[in-house]
Amino acid sequence: MNKFGARFRYSKFQSIIDQTDDSITSNITRITMRRDVRVLLNQLTEYEICFGNPFLIDPAKFACRQNGYTYNLRSSGFKISGVTDTLYLGDRPLDGMNGRLFFFKLDAQMNPVVVRDNVGKVDYKKGEVIIFPVVIIETEYNNPFPMIKIQAIPNSNDVIGLQDLYLQLDVNSSTISSIPDNIASGNDISGTNYVSTSSYTNEKLTY
Repeated sequence: MNKFGARFRYSKFQSIIDQTDDSITSNITRITMRRDVRVLLNQLTEYEICFGNPFLIDPAKFACRQNGYTYNLRSSGFKISGVTDTLYLGDRPLDGMNGRLFFFKLDAQMNPVVVRDNVGKVDYKKGEVIIFPVVIIETEYNNPFPMIKIQAIPNSNDVIGLQDLYLQLDVNSSTISSIPDNIASGNDISGTNYVSTSSYTNEKLTY
């Protein structure tokens, strides 16, 4: 990690967590990728963001959500010229390899509302995102520079820092939750009160 050409090995990472302490009986680790895109404020600019790893497309979700939100891409908030609302980036698959980008806002009930459609394209196989020329006037994150954080779910949990990509593990932005193992502790040997924990990523709309 923390170098060009680095590889994140999912199984080894899980093993490190399991071996950290005897009290850890198992772990469910969900992987996402993020690029921090430096924004040129108040300038008409096209943005090309390469992740170097294919994006996940769930065929079952694609079938029922191809006209809506697929949650493959998420972004932090930003504002563009001519629109007062804070916007976010979303994607809509056109087929199993390509998709269309759109800008959406959140209404008072936190429901998504498309503001501008066809503002860019995404290649799920290559892991590339292109935002067509747009004037961005404000971003949610500005340290150390104005940026939009764009997150994607990788097709494989093994992630590589391809070519000129510098791969880092963002521990500070990782969410860690502990759940008591009542079966291993002997408090619920039969598993009657066992609570299942999802192994899949939350379907959030924004970063």
